[in-house]
Amino acid sequence: MKKLKNYELYKHTPVYTIKELVSRCAEKYNKRPAFLYQEKKKDIVVDYTMFKSDIEAFGAYLFKNGFKNCHIAVYGENSYNWILTHFAVTCGKNVIVPIDKELEASDIAYLLKDSECKAIFYSNTYKDVIEELKDMDLGDISFISFKKVPDIIEEGKNYIAEGYSEFSKAEVSKDDLASIVYTSGTTGRSKGVMLTHNNFCSSMYGACCNAHLEGCAILVLPLHHTFGFTASILAEMFYGDPICINKSLRNLVDDFKKYQPHHLFGVPLMLETLHRNIWNNVRKQGKEKSLRFLMKVSDALLNVGIDLRKTLFKTIRDAFGGNLELLVSGGAPIDEKYLKDFTSFGMEVLNGYGITECGPIVAVNRNKFNIHGSVGVPLCCNEVKISSEGEVLVKGDNVMVGYYHNDEANKEVFTQDGWFKTGDIGKIDEYGALHITGRIKNLIILGNGENIPAESIEQEIYTIPYVKEAVAYGEDNVIVAEVYLDEEFENAKDMIEADIQKVNRVLPQVRNIGKVVVRETEFPKTTTKKIKRNYGGK
Repeated sequence: MKKLKNYELYKHTPVYTIKELVSRCAEKYNKRPAFLYQEKKKDIVVDYTMFKSDIEAFGAYLFKNGFKNCHIAVYGENSYNWILTHFAVTCGKNVIVPIDKELEASDIAYLLKDSECKAIFYSNTYKDVIEELKDMDLGDISFISFKKVPDIIEEGKNYIAEGYSEFSKAEVSKDDLASIVYTSGTTGRSKGVMLTHNNFCSSMYGACCNAHLEGCAILVLPLHHTFGFTASILAEMFYGDPICINKSLRNLVDDFKKYQPHHLFGVPLMLETLHRNIWNNVRKQGKEKSLRFLMKVSDALLNVGIDLRKTLFKTIRDAFGGNLELLVSGGAPIDEKYLKDFTSFGMEVLNGYGITECGPIVAVNRNKFNIHGSVGVPLCCNEVKISSEGEVLVKGDNVMVGYYHNDEANKEVFTQDGWFKTGDIGKIDEYGALHITGRIKNLIILGNGENIPAESIEQEIYTIPYVKEAVAYGEDNVIVAEVYLDEEFENAKDMIEADIQKVNRVLPQVRNIGKVVVRETEFPKTTTKKIKRNYGGK
């Protein structure tokens, strides 16, 4: 196999605040489309100049109505109004608190109280939850529907026309707090991660130095997560790419055809679903063998510099709009088979790694330096090292200020010399690329002193085709595999014990599974669809 060689980082002029980014985009990209979306079956295009104008009008409204130096929540599905609210809040030195739209009213109430929000802007899609919140004792908080945004912008423009300029003149510094983002961890209560303007901008800048983006992008990641906001909004704006807003995954196929994106940011589950749909359609047509043969031929030609993928796999590519060339994945490990197949079809997958506390991007593979199995080389904005215990440590401009109202947790996650402890286990390879092998909290500690990452066992269990979900843990000095099986797979329960023994033959003896537990229901999950590890005391 040809040895890969890294190359010079993509060069850019850095920005240090979200407000500076907005001004730079308006000046540099001007009338270039920034956001495209549908509203009441009407196609809407917002260019970079219009976006800045809308932000300033919205911000003028906030200031005029007493929302200064305060915390403001935003709640709802992905939309232009959600994005506009975020920017109008942060560009005026206020602090945005993104709320996970999947949370129950009681959990949202806790976050609003904990973050000391003075207002919440919300989508009418969730008006029932808002009505529940209004009946709770939340103190002096304003509830403002996105339906009012057109009037807010109009009112703000009138203030500006009358000479009001306090918002536009507000000076935002790189160390100003921009957002409090609540984690959705698989254990314990959510913690409020305090991220400054520079945390966001350095993460964005570092990612853009590693990976080149070009062409139209489609927004599918939820914006209340930092990966969705930093990668799908800030990085795209930095490159001046049009951002097409997908409001629901139910519309994704139609949006692929409508917007014909060149790239998108996603999570492994999304890529696995797209991959499964490709092969299901191929099998229905009885063309699996011929496609696999064609892929081998295409890969061989590619190795000698002949790229015919756009022609050979036109039917597959047309399902994604015809132009999709780059998929950036983060949030969880992804099996190499997906990377290889998408590459064969002419769609490169760059796997990356991040954590909310780092704004969130820490490392990402590069367009022409893609180390399969890794999460890429660390960004230029941060340093990464591995502790003596194997934990991934990060230090840099993208690392959070700390957790809001949680000094105890802050002491736990920072070393004495200022390194952030990610809680992930990893290693750095000969290329300088980072590999994530598990979570410290998920280590299985046996009586013989062995520390075994649960993920290393689970990934082998997932090779059994009818296993839909799996968790490995230790119990009485034995490794237990608890699994949820595909109910449509005939005789799955009768076969699982024998198939686990086949897995044991692949695993080192010290990691052999000694007990199998079959669940009747799915594992409880977080709103990001990650299995909760503390589901039953394990």
